[in-house]
Amino acid sequence: MKSVIAVAAPGTFAADRLVDDYDVDRENLFELDAYQAELPNLTSGLLIYAPNDHLSAIDASRFVRVASEAEIPILGSAVGMHQLNVALGGDIARPTQDHVVDESQRRNRKSIFLAPGAKVSSTIGGSGWLSLECDHQEGIRQSDLAPDMMPAAMSDDRVVEAFEMPGFHWVFGVQWDVFGATRLPRGFDNVLIAFIERAMRI
Repeated sequence: MKSVIAVAAPGTFAADRLVDDYDVDRENLFELDAYQAELPNLTSGLLIYAPNDHLSAIDASRFVRVASEAEIPILGSAVGMHQLNVALGGDIARPTQDHVVDESQRRNRKSIFLAPGAKVSSTIGGSGWLSLECDHQEGIRQSDLAPDMMPAAMSDDRVVEAFEMPGFHWVFGVQWDVFGATRLPRGFDNVLIAFIERAMRI
């Protein structure tokens, strides 16, 4: 049975990157847009992606609802993490002034804490404190998280950098850009790789 990764990332290069950099066949991808009524048949994974400077107009809530009921893997990255949180019943992201930097300056770096025992930490291959680029202009606090979600990574100013659904169902939201591998600490690209492997049943 053919596996299909549904990609909710209109106007971005996400699908091309999956093909070119991660060897996903084009026939195994379906790009969702604002006019798509439902997930295609045989969908085996849902990626919600928008770079921090690209606010997607797509409403992901209907796709997340179907994907959750089917218990297929779901990954939200960058602004897509905020969209996933709202779709699951959480609050919208708030401005994070401490994270904002002028484009002419070096990218702002924050210390984040990866929770020991979290699935995100296990996927990355480590836990504890490390440094990560955090120049996003909006973020969510722990009180903003959707019901049944737990924080998996927190910045030192209490912004949630990653969350997950406890238990068997693989649902990750990560603040970082999963396609920004050149700027990510070692192991952080494992999140996207793990999503692809689960969605493609590799």
